[in-house]
Amino acid sequence: MKKYFIITFLISMIPVVELRGAIPYAAYHDLPFGWSYALAAVGNLLPVPFILWFVPALFSFMRRHHILVGLVDWLERKAQKGARKISKQKAEPDGATANEAPQTEAVETDGTVAEGTKGKTIGTLAAFGLYLFVAIPLPGTGAWTGSLVAALFGMKRRRALPAIILGVLTAGVIMTLASYGIVSAFRFFAK
Repeated sequence: MKKYFIITFLISMIPVVELRGAIPYAAYHDLPFGWSYALAAVGNLLPVPFILWFVPALFSFMRRHHILVGLVDWLERKAQKGARKISKQKAEPDGATANEAPQTEAVETDGTVAEGTKGKTIGTLAAFGLYLFVAIPLPGTGAWTGSLVAALFGMKRRRALPAIILGVLTAGVIMTLASYGIVSAFRFFAK
């Protein structure tokens, strides 16, 4: 039984699979749902700070020294695709998307959000979009991609980290309820 706990934790750290694969695995092996949720959430969150703090510098180093540039390009394209999904999920109060929102004085030249009123609004909407992106358990979404998007597009860590944590916790609840419900229903009808 202990090996299933460890495997659940390890599966949740795998990019793309994350807790969307770890919790169904735990449900299939009859782990208590509280443990499977906790192990999967912690395992899924473990790589997030490293991605947020170190990926931009790592990618820059890899490009300068021509190390796996194709991989860096692929990851950046994946992050751009994630950013497009996030911008579609957050809407401005007047119905315009974030891409159409006026960004005068709110966005610095390096892509970071300024601290003015418009900057706080854009930063809050970006954080909410990031939360939704991580929280909705669909293929191509999750903590890894959300962290990559936030890191590569210069989102402030103090906004990105709470959004990603809440997103992982929400996705964990959704996956736990769905996985244990499906396993219970299958066992009920299999009798």
